[in-house]
Order: sequence, then structure tokens, then C-alpha cells
Amino acid sequence: GLRADGQFIAGDAPFYALPFVQLRGIPAARYQGTDVLTLETEERWSVTQRWGLVGFAGIGKAADGFDSLQDAETVWNAGGGFRYLTARELGLQMGVDVARGPEQWAIYVVFGNSWY
Repeated sequence: GLRADGQFIAGDAPFYALPFVQLRGIPAARYQGTDVLTLETEERWSVTQRWGLVGFAGIGKAADGFDSLQDAETVWNAGGGFRYLTARELGLQMGVDVARGPEQWAIYVVFGNSWY
């Protein structure tokens, strides 16, 4: 699948309300501004009826002003994980993702869908 997201704020907002790049492997609010663009792809492969693998990668930018996005730093993520189908009738999955961002590794325990 492909996820594209744009968040924009007009006017003044407190720092804690500013949008930020939301990608696995990048700490929340690490890259934030009044204008944020994010693009992420995720692919899933079934290994058995209940077990599957997932791979993902993405990029994002945050800037204070739409005109500044072109010059803003592009941050990235990449990673993979596994899924286990816990409830077939509901399609409920759980699993673990390991992600790398520009600065660090991160591990996520996932219940349901990992996209927002």
C-alpha cells in the first residue's frame, strides 16, 4: 500500500500542536513545522494462513512555511517485521516491526494496522 499525508497549519500554534513527520523509526515530534509532507509504502507477504512478513520505507519533510519545504531536510525510514493473524474472522493481526530512521533504530509492537 501507499500512504501520502500532508498537514498544514495557518496562523500561530503552540509548539506541541505543530504537525510532525510520522514515520516508524523517527521519534515523534523530532521533525516538525507548520507544513509537513509524508510518503510511505508498505508491502505484506503471506507466509502461511496466519503468519506474514511486512516491509516498508518512507520519506518526509517538515518546514515552517510551504515555500520552505523544497529546501527542508528529507528524512527517511525503512524496516520490516512480521504479523500473526490472531482473529481470522475479524482480520485482527499483531506483530513486531523493526525500523531505522536517519538517527536510530526502533522496535514497535503492532496490534491491528500500523498506519495512522
